[in-house]
Amino acid sequence: MMMVVGGGVLPLVQNFIADHASYMISYVVPLIGMCYMLFYALFGSKNVNKDIPVD
Repeated sequence: MMMVVGGGVLPLVQNFIADHASYMISYVVPLIGMCYMLFYALFGSKNVNKDIPVD
């Protein structure tokens, strides 16, 4: 479901920024999304429940 929302909302946000600023500044939106994915991959997806073994 997150892909549907990201693929449907983020282009609209980027288009809004491109219309009101410039198209180069609008590429900050995908950059923020990719930075969030990197953060989640490195730190956010840790196993916080120590009772469940992870192999």
